[in-house]
Amino acid sequence: MSEVSLNYKNTLEIDITPQEVAPTWKRICKGFANLAQSMNEVLYQASYLCDQGWGSTEVTGGQYISTLTGVRYFGDEAQEYIFSDEVMMGFGESRKTSLRITRQNATIIQWGVTLANITEGGGDSQQPSSITVALHGNGAPTILSGALLEQLKVVSVAGSLAGDTAIFINPEIEGANTYKYKTAATVEMPTFEEDLTAWTTWDGIADITAVTGNQIVVAEVNASKLALKAGRATVTSLA
Repeated sequence: MSEVSLNYKNTLEIDITPQEVAPTWKRICKGFANLAQSMNEVLYQASYLCDQGWGSTEVTGGQYISTLTGVRYFGDEAQEYIFSDEVMMGFGESRKTSLRITRQNATIIQWGVTLANITEGGGDSQQPSSITVALHGNGAPTILSGALLEQLKVVSVAGSLAGDTAIFINPEIEGANTYKYKTAATVEMPTFEEDLTAWTTWDGIADITAVTGNQIVVAEVNASKLALKAGRATVTSLA
């Protein structure tokens, strides 16, 4: 069955430490309500003698531009980076970082970008401060083939003690990888190679204390605690 493309199913992440060796990816999400994307194409148009007056067009170049608008939220790590004095008041390299987009169809695209047209504040006195930022792609994107978060089948059944759930995973864990999990009323799936250090470590055997009806996401991570595989289930605990 065909599936309509929804903007909120696109995951946008920005590197908030572009000067460091390893990127620190943070999701662009909180406060941003509108996403507009374009290729800003360069066109060559001509009408040749043999075309009898009819014209033709060649696309000779382009530049990816994504414009985000919304409201300001203090404390959100992506917003704190974008609207920091170092970025807003800086030029040149201060405005350059990387953007990673995971499409709804699981395609992952990564660009070096420049943050442009950053605006913060403004609007009606009783409304949140409006914000805008445009992300201008620098050069061609990288298509991250094979860098998809693989899916795990996660099953939750009643555990041995009241309030506990027993979790079963398929396929089984590979090599020296380990498990991390998170449970709450709703839990977002991690992105590929998202740092899950803050999630709870699980040995793959012990029951987990969780609330029936909540969600649980279990991720298989590498030695650096970066997500490689993940799955989600609705919790069933022993009453």
